[in-house]
Amino acid sequence: MLRLLYNVNASTCFFLSTSVHYPPVKTMLLLKNACFWQWDPDTLPFSGRLAEGWCLIDDVRGVFDTVFCEDNLCIDDQRSAYEQAQAQATRVIDMKCNEGNILLPGLIDSHIHVGYMGEACEYLQLRGTRSLDDLSTAVRNYGKENPKKSWIIGVGWDQSGWGGCYPTRQVLDEAMREDKRPLVLYRECWHIVVANTAALQRAGIRLTPTNEQHFSGVDLDASGVPTGIFRETAVLLITNHIAENNEKLREVYIRNALNNCLRAGLTAVQTNDIKAWNIYQNLEAKGELPLRVFLTINYEEFEEEGKQPNFHTLNSKPPLFTCRRIKLYSDGSLGAETAALRSPYPGSTNRGLLIHNVEDLAAKICHSHEAGFQLEVHAIGDRALSTVLEALKRARIKPGARPVITHCQVLGEDLINRMAKQGVVASIQPSFVGTDCQWIQERLPSHVLKTSYCWKSLLENGVYCAGGSDSPVEGCEPLSGIYDAMHRLSHASKLTARKKKDTTSTTSGVDESSFLPRECLTFTEALHLYTIGGAYACHMEKHLGRIAPGYQADLVVVDRDVTGPRGEDTCHALLEAAIKEVWVGGICRFDKMEEEGPRRKGTERDLKLRENLKGPYIPGKNGPTGHQKPVGSLILGGKRLGIGCCGR
Repeated sequence: MLRLLYNVNASTCFFLSTSVHYPPVKTMLLLKNACFWQWDPDTLPFSGRLAEGWCLIDDVRGVFDTVFCEDNLCIDDQRSAYEQAQAQATRVIDMKCNEGNILLPGLIDSHIHVGYMGEACEYLQLRGTRSLDDLSTAVRNYGKENPKKSWIIGVGWDQSGWGGCYPTRQVLDEAMREDKRPLVLYRECWHIVVANTAALQRAGIRLTPTNEQHFSGVDLDASGVPTGIFRETAVLLITNHIAENNEKLREVYIRNALNNCLRAGLTAVQTNDIKAWNIYQNLEAKGELPLRVFLTINYEEFEEEGKQPNFHTLNSKPPLFTCRRIKLYSDGSLGAETAALRSPYPGSTNRGLLIHNVEDLAAKICHSHEAGFQLEVHAIGDRALSTVLEALKRARIKPGARPVITHCQVLGEDLINRMAKQGVVASIQPSFVGTDCQWIQERLPSHVLKTSYCWKSLLENGVYCAGGSDSPVEGCEPLSGIYDAMHRLSHASKLTARKKKDTTSTTSGVDESSFLPRECLTFTEALHLYTIGGAYACHMEKHLGRIAPGYQADLVVVDRDVTGPRGEDTCHALLEAAIKEVWVGGICRFDKMEEEGPRRKGTERDLKLRENLKGPYIPGKNGPTGHQKPVGSLILGGKRLGIGCCGR
């Protein structure tokens, strides 16, 4: 066994390539009686274990100063080392590993939409509706329960749940027969909306026969009249009229969503939010950021406002907010059949929507890179991914720049090899498998299934991967994401496993009902996605993702051992575990035992703000594409249109 006893020089720290000097006086926090995850330093990144010992945290810098693993040391040596640490400490906290608690490195969500999360909490939730009648009933009941909302907005429907039949404006009109308010419902991927006639009229959409809108993502009936379904770029025709313009209310949404992320066990988020730069800066200035925020802005925001990367170096603890990444889009989503594929969708000639050609995408990549930003590109289909890789090559983006490709759901062996060669970081969402495996065989040609959602293959071929949720498309709980990466079960099977507390696993530990079982990850590989992998994606692997000296003291306290292999009882602990504490920068930001007080205080303040809002800013009037500028280049009726932000 390896004995680890580290110390670091307290006088100087490097953060984001800038030397930061700190006062020579230390105040130390000792975390005793700790059982924590250690990545093995002299092996491949995917080797680690639980170790018992203690940690010293430098309170001034918020970093681990000393990490001590007892291992097989004799009792006298353990006692001597602990007494030395105790003499340095100004505070001592018992982490109670004898009660089953374990400490994981800070968990990072590498792709999330915090702003959408907060706003979606105000909407009608349609996930789980099993028929158009279910949807209509939910809409009708929600309208009666919320008479003051001037728009009814819902999210989460999936036509796969009722045989593939899309809702139409006529279906919504019938559901709202006695309620004349405009109604807009987002599909669970956020790439499609269906709107009632009142919403179309409010948005100025003509209800007369026309072919003008056919290729712009507006579904038409046999007479050429819009059905109420809007896809991808055409979504903006509706959502531009429900954009949330009240920055105070958007701040409420974002703050609440960040606190939910914290409770879920996250210490950092890499979030793609629209026009949120000032909001995050204000929250940081007021001391109301509970975790680290790495903001990704859309290319149009950079182009419009001339934004520059915000490294935010200060002569104190590293700040919680930074922005150094720009996002571009290359295609749509599989659920909407707009992800760009090399082969047509089964039973059709449709190969999806390619947002940019190679030349345009390469030009935007060059522009962003020259301004100092890291690149992130949304790519779900294999044709989109091939286009992105070629654009990166033409733009001469080197592997050291770590371009991020988000989603990477439909791949091929040739594309995986190119990703590894070009140093691409794959930002993947393990929980997508649980939803998509229920219908993916109907969406994809059979010959590409074997290289779809192939996280194991990416890792084995040397592609760095980072894990995320794409919340609110999926839940933001990282332990659930780790479970999904390990088991690849449908969400229904996952629920059954939680209830039965057993599996049908084979001797190899892989569940027989897993989608593409060979792509199941080990716990260590899955944890890597949400720690070192997430840190690597934002150039912070020397500061985040490990419980080690010199690293930021970010950690998550879980009430049981969740580190077991697939197929054993310890793995089901991932579904049952409770997050007891979350530490960011050496500060306990969330304590389950004390959460009710801070939560109640925040809720009362937010409710008061809402009560004071009048007119168009009442929650529910406005929607999740606030201030969004178009992402595509399609023109319809003199308007330049864009695309939504979420995946799948």
